[in-house]
Amino acid sequence: MAIISVVLLHTNFQFPSSHYMPLSSLLGWMWHVAVFFLIGGFFINESKLIQPFFFIKGKLGSLYKLLLYFYIPVVLLHNFFIRIGWYDSLTDYGGKYMGFWDLKKMISMLLQTFCFAGREPILGAMWFVYVLFLALAGFSIISFVLKRLIQNDKQYEWIRFITLLVLCVVSCTLTNIVGFTIPRFNNTMTAMWLIYCGYMLRNKFQIAFDNIFLMLASIIIIYHLASIYGEVHLNQNYYSDVITLTVGAIAVLYFICYWAKRLEQSLIGKFLAYCGKESFYIMALHFAGFKLVTYVLNWCGIDRPLSALAAPVDESGSIMLLYVIVGIMFPLFFMYLFRSCKALIKK
Repeated sequence: MAIISVVLLHTNFQFPSSHYMPLSSLLGWMWHVAVFFLIGGFFINESKLIQPFFFIKGKLGSLYKLLLYFYIPVVLLHNFFIRIGWYDSLTDYGGKYMGFWDLKKMISMLLQTFCFAGREPILGAMWFVYVLFLALAGFSIISFVLKRLIQNDKQYEWIRFITLLVLCVVSCTLTNIVGFTIPRFNNTMTAMWLIYCGYMLRNKFQIAFDNIFLMLASIIIIYHLASIYGEVHLNQNYYSDVITLTVGAIAVLYFICYWAKRLEQSLIGKFLAYCGKESFYIMALHFAGFKLVTYVLNWCGIDRPLSALAAPVDESGSIMLLYVIVGIMFPLFFMYLFRSCKALIKK
């Protein structure tokens, strides 16, 4: 559900919204990235976590290397994307404007990609993967150091809790009060806290997500926080405070998991589970799916700017739905073809 929200909100559709019904916040701007970080903590094993060399090595294979498989070709194709109209020099891509690169610039951008600073627009959503990797690595190192210093398990857990909370508070204060943000650093501290919360919910508290009353309470909390505080932008590390961020994300997580358990045997439940499993690839390729829709619309006489990064829906709900469907299905189909071809080659 969270990955569908990501695709939906990467269209430029203007959802009707007011203080009493903050639709865009409810649909995802308040929670979708934070929930991904919470879920990132679900699958952490403590015995592996406190061995940072092996833990980080594993993440290099499962996250970092996979990210480079997408980023390196896209960086090398940068000039080609300008020639075919996917980028242009007039469009603002999150504060950046595109131009042709010479060999020196190309090498520089490749080095930035390896150093967690890649910012190619067509892979704009992949900032999340960089931050997830850095946050998991940081969480592992902090846990290792504290475990070495503190022998009492109860004290270890309390001090780890306080350490990660303090880092998140410092991160929030630097960005939202002082106005000082280092990309991939401030939001990494926020992500470490959310990952830790997800880890505790799943592995320590063993929340079952099956209490209807907690689900109803979650709805009330979600609506209240969305109407009072509005959107959260973890890419820039913008959020009101740590408590609101944490409580809101956990409330949405409970709501999603509650209904996921009840829908898991249905067709829609299986489809949503499959989308969740393939969320890395949907995140990487949905902007490319948007470009395909724009080609088709322009061919049909419905003029839309090909260079736009967010799906240029304007006010059309039906066109928005088309972009969202293709934004989800194109990555799934692409990966199915890729895996099928890979299997044939191996034979």
